[in-house]
Amino acid sequence: MTQTTPHHEVVVIGAGIGGICAGVKLQEIGIDDFLIVDRVGGLGGTWYTHSYPDAGCDIPTTTYQFSFARKPDWDRFFAKRDQILEYLQDVAADYDLPRRMQFDTTIVREEWDDNAGVWQLHLDSGEVITARFVISAVGAYINPKTRPNIPGLDTYTGVSMHPATWDNDYDFTGKRVGIIGVGASTMQIAPKLAEQVARLDIYQRTPQVYLPKPDFVLRPWMQRFLALPGGSAVVNGIAQSVVDLALRVAIFTPAPLWKRAARVVDFAGRHAYSGWVRHKVKDKELHPHLRPDFGIVCIRGGAGGGYLPTLNRDNVELVTDGIAEITPNGIRSTDGTEREIDALVLATGYEVFSDPESYKPETVIGRDGFDLGVFYNSEELKAYYSTAVAGIPNRFIMVGPYSWTGTAFHYFVENAMRHIATVIDETRRRGASVVEVRPEAQERFHQEMIRSGRNLSYYLETRCEGSNTYFVNSQGKSPYIRPWSLLKTYRRATRFDRDDYEYRVPAGAVRTVSGADELDLVGTVNVTSVLE
Repeated sequence: MTQTTPHHEVVVIGAGIGGICAGVKLQEIGIDDFLIVDRVGGLGGTWYTHSYPDAGCDIPTTTYQFSFARKPDWDRFFAKRDQILEYLQDVAADYDLPRRMQFDTTIVREEWDDNAGVWQLHLDSGEVITARFVISAVGAYINPKTRPNIPGLDTYTGVSMHPATWDNDYDFTGKRVGIIGVGASTMQIAPKLAEQVARLDIYQRTPQVYLPKPDFVLRPWMQRFLALPGGSAVVNGIAQSVVDLALRVAIFTPAPLWKRAARVVDFAGRHAYSGWVRHKVKDKELHPHLRPDFGIVCIRGGAGGGYLPTLNRDNVELVTDGIAEITPNGIRSTDGTEREIDALVLATGYEVFSDPESYKPETVIGRDGFDLGVFYNSEELKAYYSTAVAGIPNRFIMVGPYSWTGTAFHYFVENAMRHIATVIDETRRRGASVVEVRPEAQERFHQEMIRSGRNLSYYLETRCEGSNTYFVNSQGKSPYIRPWSLLKTYRRATRFDRDDYEYRVPAGAVRTVSGADELDLVGTVNVTSVLE
């Protein structure tokens, strides 16, 4: 068969952890013709763009790495940003990925050409890249909310930045600074800024949970142990086993018992956390504002041991009144108080993969005009094995609905890529060039997610009311966590019915078959009938 030849067999969108993993796994199935593009100026994803003070990982580094590229010589138990970025750069170099990467490349529209069987990727420069397959590796936190909907933001005349667009040239010494948001970024930024600024105002909408951070330097003997054959894998396996046990309890506990147990856990957890707050924060008037009144695990508690003591400093104020507006020179809270500032830090979060708003209409157009953005904004988020969407051939999502397994990012993107690579390999084995998940298979998987996740959904959608948790989206659904055990997730990534997908060749790409006369075909051709 003579077929339309695209620029690349595969284009991977995103050069972070997911994109690097995709490049490695594509080579494992014999695909070398791929391009990894990213809208920023270098590889590393979050760890390239996020250079704010004390940026680092808030989970142990023994779990924060690829299974195929274990690193025993981390400096600390919780690695800092620079060493994580260096690790990703080293892995990419080891697998010869940099020459296949193209930076400062923003794709504004992906459009499927069903006749030719290729994707047309339109860049903001006006150029078009074509690809047989597309893998979206944009990650879990898709776009930083750099322009949140806060009245008066456009009138502000001072310095403003988001943790994803940090200005390292700005000198905070002696400045008056306001931080909006108290999530994972703030718990790292605030303690460092408080040491150098004249005043730091932290604006809190919803209380978070700040856990102890047992960080320490990894001694040479520890590094030697992790370097032993299987040493790092064993340590990681222990952590994975704990997560797996928690998932199994959440999935298999009878619903009535789960609801009663949730109330007990929340009661005990809130009281234990209240004791922790009393121990770390001296000002008794702040204590009620720091204690969540919703489920204790509704939000992703961070290992931020240094944040709560920061609130004891004389130059730090926690503002729990709402923000009425941002003025040209500061922030006015709902009690009428205006606090003038020199710099504004918008730690206001991100568009997350489980939010329908993250998928913009007219950006991903599949077969017969199928619009992913319209679909996800009008219906529930769904994707077969969190990676493939019916109506969109030859395109996969590495972090899609129900993809998070409660583990480090590396684990579930590796697992997603195991599934994606298997599907692409099966397509090529069958002599096809187009593959698309069948709608009934997608719906069957979606219903299994709902059934298996009923306990998790109850907790997140009921007991987390008022928490503003990103585990629940604007549709009131929680398509974030995969309600399977880790072992089941791992096995099922490759152990699935291959006929849940349809394999075919595009009619417009078929010229001759075994020297026969040119075929007069309309639409797509089932590969089985062509080969017969």
